[in-house]
Amino acid sequence: MMDIYIACGLTHVPRDIFSNYAAYLHELAHKLNNIDFIDKVRYALVDSDPQLSTRAEGEQAALCYEWDRRMVEEADLIIADASFPSTGLGIELQIAESSGIPVIMLIGDFGINRVKGIKYQNPDHEFHDLQIGKGIVSLMALGLPIIDEIVSYKKFSDAVLGALEAVHKNFNKRNGLI
Repeated sequence: MMDIYIACGLTHVPRDIFSNYAAYLHELAHKLNNIDFIDKVRYALVDSDPQLSTRAEGEQAALCYEWDRRMVEEADLIIADASFPSTGLGIELQIAESSGIPVIMLIGDFGINRVKGIKYQNPDHEFHDLQIGKGIVSLMALGLPIIDEIVSYKKFSDAVLGALEAVHKNFNKRNGLI
């Protein structure tokens, strides 16, 4: 049996697509829960954010860190949608790395989340191109050794299908079936 944590950035998801993004995460969790070798699927929209709203403002940040950290550490596999910038997601990915928990990274290209290249000048007066990867996820995050697979998508339905295929591959690999 396998426990999965769906990690994602929510703070900077544009508000005009937020409801579709949330629906996609719920659909992904639902479909993962229907796989026979998956015991539990957890994610912030269900397993921490609603509970945080009932707590005093002064304790929310510490509880958010504690609860989300625990969900990462208790997972056998992380599915991380890294389509939008998120300090919290970066922390969760580093916790996964430190714990040796493999990650399937989902990267959606919505056009609005792609940054343009830029040049900068150093004190030695030389100009350089900022190394931003392909403009959605930083090179540092893409370089995490625990990334098992990267699934790029343009539609939420493609993200769900890609994640399900990657989860099956991960399960088969960890059980010596491929």
